[in-house]
Amino acid sequence: MPRHLSHRGLQAFRYTVLTGSVSQAADALARTQPAVSRLLKELEEEIGFRLFDRIKGRLRATPEARLLFEETQRSFIGLERIASVAGEIRQGRHSSLSVACMPAMAPILPSILQEFGRRHPECRVSVHCLHSESVVPMVLTGSCALGFASTLVGIPGLVAERSFSIPCRCILPAGHPLALRGSLHPEDLRGETLVSFFSATQIGAQVNAILDRNGIEIHTRIETHLSGIISDLVLEGVGIGIVDALAAANHARRGGLSRPFVPKVTFEMRLIRQAGVSLASVAESFLQASDQVFTCHSDIAMQNSANLG
Repeated sequence: MPRHLSHRGLQAFRYTVLTGSVSQAADALARTQPAVSRLLKELEEEIGFRLFDRIKGRLRATPEARLLFEETQRSFIGLERIASVAGEIRQGRHSSLSVACMPAMAPILPSILQEFGRRHPECRVSVHCLHSESVVPMVLTGSCALGFASTLVGIPGLVAERSFSIPCRCILPAGHPLALRGSLHPEDLRGETLVSFFSATQIGAQVNAILDRNGIEIHTRIETHLSGIISDLVLEGVGIGIVDALAAANHARRGGLSRPFVPKVTFEMRLIRQAGVSLASVAESFLQASDQVFTCHSDIAMQNSANLG
């Protein structure tokens, strides 16, 4: 069975080879010269062969010692690298974060990543853009530390760190006659062509229910689950749409128009994580960056720590 060698003895041996002197090795290790000499003698007894020859007053490593030094050097460099990485992790400079998010996050995610990057410039972030139903398993299995999902029912094993209630707006192409109104109501949509969300989606279900209650029949030309596609089609004049305020703001930046829609339609989104798992410091920082960016959108109501299961 291999012998257990003294770590301090190997340190003394390594520095003696590197400096060519017991006294310099002692200085490097902040030890006395007799203490280093004693460590070398004990190491020789442990390994069973001589480490140094003294030639003309100087130490020279034996051939066996040179072979041992090569292995010792590799090991200590590895240990030093581990210590360095531990320090980087402690200071948040050697880290990674995986986040899963819905396409609905596209308008605001760059701002969150920019704020997070300012706090952790050396952190590597992996962003997985998925449908909401695919975000949940990514977080449940630990593949992603955090996820933005439109989950509204209790799911065991998940905790919502943040809950966002985002109002929706009606988006229009530039120059549309409805832009003359301060806000839009169901009656205003009569006779319009709607580019809409699928009826199974949050927004699509709410809009359809409102139109049905008000007896409004409209022509739905295209259905999709992506707000970005709705914006693209509205800008091309295909119709008008109702999307969340984040997508509406992005639509306006691209040259389109948006108006409040009454009665209120909301998009509920949650920032979720695994239950019973402590968040790493970089994940906590990502939450803070999200808070800061969402706070800039004063019309978005936010709640913290709503339990999903």
